Amino acid sequence: MRTMPTDYSRAARTPLDQEFTYLAIGMVAGAIPGIIVGFIVAAFVGHAAMWLSVFGGVGIVVGLVVATLLYRRRRSKTSATVASDPGDRLKR
Repeated sequence: MRTMPTDYSRAARTPLDQEFTYLAIGMVAGAIPGIIVGFIVAAFVGHAAMWLSVFGGVGIVVGLVVATLLYRRRRSKTSATVASDPGDRLKR
């Protein structure tokens, strides 16, 4: 059985890989502050597991939304640059 060689270089990344990276980073970036807020709320109210779950989940969702918006903004900016200067695409 032959397997294809794996190429982890930056040039081999597809737009789908880049989007997945944005979403993964957004999830973590949202979860960390959400968990911290959950700890702070739990310190005063109690029920740590519940508050960590609630605020951590909200943080993940907010992180996903922000990451999606950032990725779309970056993608539209890149496509506008390529459309305005198609000769530049060969230099990359």
